[in-house]
Amino acid sequence: MLAKVSAKCADSCECPEFPLMRIPGEDDFQFTKLAGCAANATCITATTSVLLSFFTTSEIPIPTGNPQDNFEIIVDYPDNNQPSSKRSYELFSLFGIICDGGSWYATKYPKGILYYVGTEERRYTNFTASYEGKRSKIPAFMW
Repeated sequence: MLAKVSAKCADSCECPEFPLMRIPGEDDFQFTKLAGCAANATCITATTSVLLSFFTTSEIPIPTGNPQDNFEIIVDYPDNNQPSSKRSYELFSLFGIICDGGSWYATKYPKGILYYVGTEERRYTNFTASYEGKRSKIPAFMW
C-alpha cells in the first residue's frame, strides 16, 4: 500500500505584525520574522519589561480587591532597585507567545503579573504554576 503525503510551511500569519504593537521606548528591540507566526523578538538592555493585557481577555482569574481591568506581565519587579539579572530577553520563548484567531497571547509568566487597585496602589502576584499555560491576549508591549 502506498500513500501520498504532502506538506508545506506556513508563510503567512493571521496576527498583526508584532513590532507594530510596541509602545516606543528607549531600549533596543530586534525582530526577525520566521516561517508562519514564529519569530525572534529580542529586547536588548531592557529596563522596562512588560506585556500589557486585561483580565477580561485573559484566562487568569481576577484577583480580589476590585482591581483595574488592565495588568502587566513582567520580567523584573520595578521597585526592587536591583539591576536585571539578564541584559536581553527573547520575548516569544520567555512569555510563550502564540498567535491564535488573529490575536497574540502570552502563555508564560516568568515573574507573575503587576496589577493596580485604585489609582496608585500596585500589587504583584508571584509567579505560580497555576498561571502557566493560561492565555492572556496581548494588545501592546513595552520595552
